[in-house]
Amino acid sequence: MAAFSRAGERLEAEGIKVVSASTDPEVEALQSIEAGKVDFPVGHSLDPARVSEVTGAFYAPEAGEKPRPFLHATNFLLSPDGKVNISLYSSGPLGRLVWQDVIQAVQFRKKRMQDAQAQQQ
Repeated sequence: MAAFSRAGERLEAEGIKVVSASTDPEVEALQSIEAGKVDFPVGHSLDPARVSEVTGAFYAPEAGEKPRPFLHATNFLLSPDGKVNISLYSSGPLGRLVWQDVIQAVQFRKKRMQDAQAQQQ
């Protein structure tokens, strides 16, 4: 989350808005927001089983060292109309979108749309 905050101006220049959600309770989510100097909206207290059911995110009802159920990171890149363009599901510490990839994907899609419009003219 912190890296996305640090890249805020670059993301904004491409028209990209970032939001995040967490299964952490409010106090823990606020600590993460503060520690990472996160400057975009972050939801908290999501029900991990329900999020898994709706999104397909990997869910661990018994998370070992975690004292509560655990939802693995799941990332979505949405188009302006709210459709999922990219989804990335992680089952461990790797496999998350990084801001550079998001910018590249958005620029690629913009170019494809421009090319398609040019061909129609």
